[in-house]
Amino acid sequence: MRQRATRLKISSVRGMKGGGAARRQIHTTHSNYANPLPLGGTVDGPPPDPPVPQPEYITRNRLRQAAIPKPRTERFWEDVHLKVVDGRYKILLDARSIKTSAKNDVSVPVNKPLLAYALQVEWATMRNSKEALKSHFIPLTSLASRAIDLEIAEKDSTPVETIEATSEGEEGGEVDVRNTREQITDFVMGYLDTDTVLMISPTRGGHLAAAGEKQLRDRQLDVAHDIVEWTQENIPVPKGEDKLDFVLSDGDHGILPSSQSDRTKQILRDTISKFSAWELVGLECAVILSKSLLVALRLVMENRKTADIKWDVEDAAKACNLETDFQVEQWGLVEDTHDVGHADLRRGLGAVVLLVSELNIPLPEQ
Repeated sequence: MRQRATRLKISSVRGMKGGGAARRQIHTTHSNYANPLPLGGTVDGPPPDPPVPQPEYITRNRLRQAAIPKPRTERFWEDVHLKVVDGRYKILLDARSIKTSAKNDVSVPVNKPLLAYALQVEWATMRNSKEALKSHFIPLTSLASRAIDLEIAEKDSTPVETIEATSEGEEGGEVDVRNTREQITDFVMGYLDTDTVLMISPTRGGHLAAAGEKQLRDRQLDVAHDIVEWTQENIPVPKGEDKLDFVLSDGDHGILPSSQSDRTKQILRDTISKFSAWELVGLECAVILSKSLLVALRLVMENRKTADIKWDVEDAAKACNLETDFQVEQWGLVEDTHDVGHADLRRGLGAVVLLVSELNIPLPEQ
């Protein structure tokens, strides 16, 4: 509109004296020029890169990570190998043996070659010595060390002593913990009344499956009946007595602990008391991961003999994680949460299987 009005004004003065006025620009506003900001002022550095599509971003990010120089391997050992000493595989860093917190050598029986090889790989893939001080880098070594210390302490009739720092990590907050067989047994037995497998969701609780799929409650009942039936058939009871009985915690009557009978608890306790140190530590770890004593018992007892595995890590993980898996089916997976928990649960249960399994096929000496 302004340009059009200006043209009209110019044409209207062409017939007037002093034709120079017709060639004069007529503006009523002051000209404004752009003022570039100095780079050293409010803006630092060059402008940001424009957005790129997702596939290109992934490729570019991978190339950038590949270009980052890898840290040097800074560890005091060059080679990790196994050596059979007194009927046990000893893991050696060059010529040095790995020590537990109780100063015992890390060694495993010759009937556990898979565990020995896994321990060797765990230390061979370590990049520096500092990683050996972090438990999440040596999960198998931590479990094996606990079993070794317990095994030696029982032979010597002395309690296992470990030093653990407080969760706050404050100085002077160390606690002397005596992890004896009885205390571990008491710990795992404490999970029985609130066992994950025995907790059944209510009939109407908003947990609705898709058409044609089983509801959460039906899936829980199927798993509970399967594991209870296996426990009744495989946990020995005194001759002439009935099988073990278990009480389910029905969500229709509230979320309450299902108090099991004293007889059931005592029979389970007697069964656990016959476990070796390796099986007991594996049971403890499996209980912590699965929140279920019955799942942990079945995983340990079914995987003692590698050739007779009928119920593996995947079965145990699905049994103790039914509700989470059901929610993922309904609402989708949360990245960096559900997928991490999924993998971590199976990693931990897999470590338990390595700890308790026996295989009479020795590895060749290295």
